[in-house]
Formats: sequence, C-alpha cells, structure tokens
Amino acid sequence: MALCVQNLANVLPTDMLNEFPGYACMLGNILETTGAALSQPDCSFEMALDLAAVTTFLLEALPPIKSSSRESSTVGEDDMIIGDESVEIVLDDNLQQQITNAIDSRFLVQLTNVLFGGISTAHGSHNEGPDDKEVAAVAAACAFLHVTFNTLPLERIMTVLAYRTELVPVLWNFMKRCHQNQKWSSLPERFSYLLGDAPGWLLPLSVFCPVYKHMLMIVDNEEFYEQEKPLSLKDVRCLIVILRQALWQILWVNPSAHPSSGKFISNTSGYKKHPVEAIQSRVGTVASELLSQLQDWNNRRQFTPPSDFHADGVNDYFISQAVTEGTKAHDILKQAPFLIPFTSRVKIFTSQLASVRHRQEAHGVFTRNRFRIRRDHILEDAYNQMSALSEEDLRGLIRVTFVNEFGVEEAGIDGGGIFKDFMENITRAAFDVQYGLFKETADHLLYPNPGSGMIHEQHLQFFHFLGSLLAKAMFEGILVDIPFATFFLSKLKQKYNYLNDLPSLDPELYRHLIFLKHYKEDISGLELYFVIVNNEYGEQTEEELLPGGKNIRVTNENVITFIHLVSNHRLNFQIRQQSTHFLRGFQQLMRKEWIDMFNEHELQLLISGSLDSLDVDDLRQNTNYAGGYHGEHYVIDMFWEVLKSFSLENQKKFLKAAGSASEEALDRLPTSATCMNLLKLPPYGSKEQLETKLLYAINADAGFDLS
Repeated sequence: MALCVQNLANVLPTDMLNEFPGYACMLGNILETTGAALSQPDCSFEMALDLAAVTTFLLEALPPIKSSSRESSTVGEDDMIIGDESVEIVLDDNLQQQITNAIDSRFLVQLTNVLFGGISTAHGSHNEGPDDKEVAAVAAACAFLHVTFNTLPLERIMTVLAYRTELVPVLWNFMKRCHQNQKWSSLPERFSYLLGDAPGWLLPLSVFCPVYKHMLMIVDNEEFYEQEKPLSLKDVRCLIVILRQALWQILWVNPSAHPSSGKFISNTSGYKKHPVEAIQSRVGTVASELLSQLQDWNNRRQFTPPSDFHADGVNDYFISQAVTEGTKAHDILKQAPFLIPFTSRVKIFTSQLASVRHRQEAHGVFTRNRFRIRRDHILEDAYNQMSALSEEDLRGLIRVTFVNEFGVEEAGIDGGGIFKDFMENITRAAFDVQYGLFKETADHLLYPNPGSGMIHEQHLQFFHFLGSLLAKAMFEGILVDIPFATFFLSKLKQKYNYLNDLPSLDPELYRHLIFLKHYKEDISGLELYFVIVNNEYGEQTEEELLPGGKNIRVTNENVITFIHLVSNHRLNFQIRQQSTHFLRGFQQLMRKEWIDMFNEHELQLLISGSLDSLDVDDLRQNTNYAGGYHGEHYVIDMFWEVLKSFSLENQKKFLKAAGSASEEALDRLPTSATCMNLLKLPPYGSKEQLETKLLYAINADAGFDLS
C-alpha cells in the first residue's frame, strides 16, 4: 500500500453507505493494527515509515472530527487545550470513535519512538545537514501529525507530544542544522501530494510551532529563563529568526492565500485541492501565534533585542501600503504586527487617527462640548457631566473651564492646554489607589480593584467612563502618567493571562504554585482542595475553582490543572467585570484593530510615553519660533543648553509645563499658553537667570490663571 499510496483511492471498494466510506473503514482498521505492530520489539524503521505514509494519506481524506465533550470536570494536564470549533460529522459515530481512540498517547509515543529511535538530539557539530534517514523520519512524523492536527481534536494529543516524546528536540535539531547550513532538505517524494515544490521548512514548522507553543503555556519563568527549558535562550533567538523569515516569505514574498481570515482551509475538498496553500495558511497562523508568545516572554525579561522580531523587508513602500485596507501589507499588520518596527506602527496608528478626525471634520460632524469642572471635585463633576457622551461627542472637541475652591472660574480660554491639564488631573484622581477603583502591585503598577463594588455602588459605570477617558487621551495624543500592570493591559487586547503573568500580581502566590508544580512527594497529603479564599477589606469568601471543588482534593495527577485554575481566578476571573466595562468604554474611541497592532509593553508607551530619556535635539528640530525669536537667537541657544543640562525629572516637568502655566507669572517667568505646547519665554540676559526662572516655573505646579 505504501508503494502505491497516491492511487489507493482507485482500488478501494465502492462505499456501501455515506457514513461508512471505504477509506475511513480501512483507516480505522489499519490504525488499530498499527498500534499492535509498533509495540513489537522487532518493528522496523521501514515498517513505521510505511505505516505513517498510508495512515497519513487516508487521514488527509477525512473530514475534521468534532471534539468530544469533557468526560469529567477533574481533568488532567492532558486536557488543557480547548478543542477546535465544531464541524458537522458525516462519519458513523462508532467508526469515528475507532479512529480517534486508535491515535491515543500510546500510539503517538510508539510511532515517534520507532521513527526517532536512531536520531541523536545531542548538540554536536552542525556543519553537516541531516542524512536521508533523518529526513525520512522527520517527513513521516510531520506529515502524519500535520493531517492529524487538521482532522482530530487536539485535547489529548498536544501534551503527549510535548512531554512524552522526543518530537520537539528532534524537530528543533533538524530545523536548526538546516537553517545554519542555509539548506532545507526537500522531503521524500511519497509526500509530494501534500507539499508539491514547497520549501522544506514548511511541514516541520506546521508541527513544531503548535507543540512548542503548548509547552510554553505550561513552562514557568524559572524553567524558561534560568534552566533554559525546553530550549536554550540561544536556541530561542535562532528560532525567532527562523520564524520571522518564514512568516515574511509566507505573508509578503510568496503569499499563496489571503491571510486576513486567519484560518486554515479545513474542509476536505478545499484541503485536497490546495494542500500547499492549506499548510502555508496554517504555518502563517501558528508561526504568528508562537512569535507573539515569544515576544511576551521577551517583554517579561529581555533575552534578545526587540529588533530581532522585525522583518528585514519593511520599508517606506510597505508602510505606505499598510495604511490601506485590503493590501498585503495591511494584512501583515493585522496578523503579524511584530514584524514591523514599533516606530513605524506608531506612524500608521497616528495617521489612522488623523484620517478619522479629518473625515469627521469634512462631514461637519465634529461637536464641541463645554464643561465647568470644580478642581476639588474633578472626578465627580466630570463623571456627572461627561459619562453620557456619545461616541460622536467623544470624537469631537471637549473644552473645560475650571472653577476654583471659591466658585470662581479660572481665567483663560481653552485652546487645548486646559483640556490637557484636565486630563492629567482627572486621571491622577481616578486611578489613585485611595479612590478605590484601582489597586497597585508591589511594583506600583495599576489594575482594577476586585473589591471595587464594596466601595462604589456605581463602580462598573465608573470603569466604563475611565475606559472612554483613557481612549480620549490616546485619541488626542495626550500622554498620561498611569503605569498599568501588564496583565490588565492584556485585557485591552482581549487576551487571556496565564501562570507566568502571576508574579507581577502576587509573587508569593506564584512561588507557592511553583512549589506545588515541582513537589516530588504525595501532594494529596497537603490537604489542598479546588477552592480559593478571597480576602477583600477583611471579608473572607471561599470560591470553588470547579463545580464541587471543595470536595475535590489536589493530587499529583491534577495539580497542573489546579495551578492554572488558581492563576486564571486571580488574573482573569476576579477582574473580569471591571475589565469588561473598562474595555467597552475604551473601544468607544479605540478600535480593536488599532490596539491589536501593539503588545502590552508598547501600549504602555502609547499611554504614558517613554521614561528613559528626552531627545532634546529632536525637540529643537521640531520647534517653531515667533515674537522675534528664531533658531539661532542667543536666548534660544541659552534655552536649549539649559534644557539639555536638566535632570530627566526636570526635563519631564518642563514637557508637562509646556501645557500648563505658572500662577507666579507676575515675575516675568516663562509661561505656557492655554493652547497646547506653547512656551512664552522672556528675553533673559544670562543663562543662570534663565535656568533659575525656568526651574521655578516648572516646579510651581499651578493652573492657567495668569497666562
């Protein structure tokens, strides 16, 4: 059968019933006998190759099989992957069961053991490429697993492949040597119906990426960074290059399918007609997901320069195309934004915001809303007056008049500067932990207070309002000093948080969970159950992590599930309502596709700017002068020299003061106007006098009364 595998369909008997196609019945029977054959001590390498070739061909003809419902609520770590979406099944239930039951963990371990038995994964010389036997073994395993992933539910397959076989080390050793020798071995002819003349890296990546990605969901920070498991950090850097180059080839250089759908071809007929396109589409998706995950690891603790994720071919032409929907570049921006440098994505983002504003102005729909706000009741006044604003109102101009503690309106017409001052002050008040809507981590990073409802009756409406406020700040290009926790920023991207995000919230709980993960004794002796105790403002409540959890003891078999459920409760479940309402408000102005262009670290930069340094030279190049001043004026030269000599803290104060004014302006101090980013600089006679006055002005921290 292996010799004539591509003609098998022509020699099978006619199907008696639609539910019992001949090829599917043969597949079920062959898989059962294969399991027996592979378990024999004298099963040869050639026999395993032939069995893999025949079952791969027959599996590829099957329609996708629906994931079975969970048999038990106390699932083990083998069940951590969620099944594929349901697809209508045409096979008889018993026949389907025969096929899925046959490809069990024992079958997968035995098949990979026989195929990889003679292949070394040791770190030897990489000068020589893989030999014919290794190429044949890799091709057989990858072809079988590729069609298996496309056909069968993945719940039980992934963990077995990740932790009970040598699949990841063997595939990585193969791919690394091919990459370093710049020669990818072409796969055997018997699999040409799957690949045609596609590059040799395509099939190995389609299998390696999802399995390694699954390992990264279970591995902890100590294993990844300190013990360098499952791959050394040097190897991870090499993997990033391979994935980046492969993605660029698939999505930009040689796209064979429109990637924007983000899904593989999953129906049988489409797969049979376009197998190469199906694999290319799949690799485009799984490689994007894996690279995104590796970027998250790099953001937690940097082990490679951020530029390692950037494709080499991103140029001005690409950036100009990326702004336009329907182009290849725009599709890449949506599917793999990390391939494009951050600064380029910021340019695209700001141009998208500008086009939205321009369209509204052109249609004359920009509204202008004016509000009187008491400085000492800024949050309550703003919420009462602004929370009902429509999306259209939020896009329009909002102007603020401040009222001081005596009920007197502060002087000055809001040309944008007062609104900027308002945004800075209201965000400072609303996100202050004393107000009770947000808490902070040990690193002083903000996240929603799980007990906010115990302090504010309308806490969810406040979160919605604050989400729209933050979006308004970003929409107007106003930076606000709000350092958010990464696991909360993930919620703006509608992402799920995992165990490795827990140290930023609760390092002590993380240490306890890692202790359990590596506990060698009998865990049931610790008397732990599937419950978690919440403690908010002295009020303790107990919640079950699973239905009936208070009666389910934690054991060595289910401890991984327990660890992930505890992490999920703290990082996702506890703040789900607050995060959902904040996101709804945020998305009134910030489209999902805009936010998806950035990872969490980059989002924080968009919100607050960089704290690292101020490029004074760049600021000087982008400054306009009036009132007799010009770029070479002696006062201007003194001014830039003084600003350059300031500490970073004072430079930040200066930038902020450029949108505020000093109440002590009577003494001919530098002041700002009520429009944004305008500095009024008196012609001082010496650098010392200019420095003294400027420092006094930026540290006065007052309003606009005398500007």
